[in-house]
Amino acid sequence: MSEPIVECEGLVHIYRTTDVEVVALQGLDLRVEPGEVVAVVGRSGSGKTTLMNVIAGIEAPSAGTARVGGYDLARMTEQERDRYRQEVVGYVLQHSQANLATDLNAFENVLLPMSAGSAADSRQRASFLLETMGISRLAANYPGELSGGEAERLAVAIAMANQPQVLLADEPTAELDRATADALLRDLRQLLRESGSAAVMVTHDASVERHADRVIQIRDGRTSTQTRWREEAGEVVADELLIMDRAGRIQLPRAYVERLGARGLIRAHLEGDEIRLRRGDPESTDG
Repeated sequence: MSEPIVECEGLVHIYRTTDVEVVALQGLDLRVEPGEVVAVVGRSGSGKTTLMNVIAGIEAPSAGTARVGGYDLARMTEQERDRYRQEVVGYVLQHSQANLATDLNAFENVLLPMSAGSAADSRQRASFLLETMGISRLAANYPGELSGGEAERLAVAIAMANQPQVLLADEPTAELDRATADALLRDLRQLLRESGSAAVMVTHDASVERHADRVIQIRDGRTSTQTRWREEAGEVVADELLIMDRAGRIQLPRAYVERLGARGLIRAHLEGDEIRLRRGDPESTDG
């Protein structure tokens, strides 16, 4: 098995002010393989954006382990952090225009972060990215002249400028209609395949999940379930992996509950009814 490009174990992040401590991540585990596309979902306040900021090198972990591309994110110097953000990760912020320099055209925006190689190589890379993202015709346009979908495509091209090992995207389809979002995600997936980059995308959009290899759900700052899409008999089906939360509870997917015929039992339990499942004398068994 290859080494993961992203590996977080027991990751904790605490925001501290003078009077308040907020625990945003509470022992989160995450593993992303090279070239894998992972969607991270969860309610507002579940810790998704904090996770992205840690992986991006913006926030340092408070405890636990976070390694990306050979870097220990808890132990980087400022010089290492700058090099890490330049060479290892590319970050697409939630609001597309926040990724763009308004006084530069699209082509210049993609050139701006490039830090290695000759000028000719950089220009060739910029042309490739604009072409792959379907906006080569807009190379001379300024950000203010772009639609929401075009601006998001340009933001992706900028984030991929230095051929990062991991692309991070925070709500990449939040400002887009369904058709525009689907087209963007198809082209993004093609770019990732051609570049060999992994991706971690935070989203509330269910359509993003279908463009990912795996979906991670976060609750209370910890991973709670994982869904992996696989092909079976010519159809794409989902396998769900259950993860125990910090209170020792297991969250069962609805399909599993219905398959076990346990829906009525669970409803009765939630309503406060006393349910006892008799399995014999516990003292007479080994387990």
